[in-house]
Amino acid sequence: MTGTQKLAVETVWVPGLAGWQGQRRSTTGLIALGVLLAAAILFYAATLVADPAPSMKVLGAGVTAAVGIAVWLLVAHVRVGRMRVVRLVVDGTSVVFGGAEQIIWPLRTLGLAGILLVAGWAWSVFTVPAERMTLLTLLGVPVIGATLLIAGARSWFRPPSRHRLTVHPDGLELRIPRNDVSATWDEIEGASLEGDRVVVRTTTMRPSSWATRDLASDPVILAELVSFYAHHPAARAEIGPATLARLQAGDF
Repeated sequence: MTGTQKLAVETVWVPGLAGWQGQRRSTTGLIALGVLLAAAILFYAATLVADPAPSMKVLGAGVTAAVGIAVWLLVAHVRVGRMRVVRLVVDGTSVVFGGAEQIIWPLRTLGLAGILLVAGWAWSVFTVPAERMTLLTLLGVPVIGATLLIAGARSWFRPPSRHRLTVHPDGLELRIPRNDVSATWDEIEGASLEGDRVVVRTTTMRPSSWATRDLASDPVILAELVSFYAHHPAARAEIGPATLARLQAGDF
């Protein structure tokens, strides 16, 4: 972004293109597995809350909070409309397609669940008899709690959208955790949706990709836009406000 100014996020419905058709594979099995897993975790939380030790009740509250935040995060992702919609920030000659801002607060709240888990576990270790502490409680809870605490803390100090695709006249930058790429347009062969991921192919490195829900925009339209600029060198100089106009017209 330019200086400290916060630039507005533009939301554009792109006409004339088929775009993403949404999740094609059946998710019934995954939903059923998720419900069973959540039920099992909540049963574990209930056993902790039922324990007479206050420290175990804190642990139970932490487990329950973690499940609730996970559901909140999932629902926030699902509720972001992406089909034929792109969300972008135009910053001079750069155009940035970011992640879903709706997931920022669920991610930050993970730290609260982590604090409850770590604090409850540490308290329980010193106050609860060893025979009442299961292996899961002794070994699993501190690892999970520390992971949630770190994830929540990092979401406070990182930029609001760690997931982003930036296009500019010289090339593009993809910033997805563990899957970053920076390449010039001459190195980019194109991009396409393959399964549930958009794959960016280059001539100089292995393909990079992002999942369909990593960014808050239609993945097919972003892939077609990347391919358009990769295959039309004369159009690259326009990248900036003219990209917004091109998206609004569906002309690519």
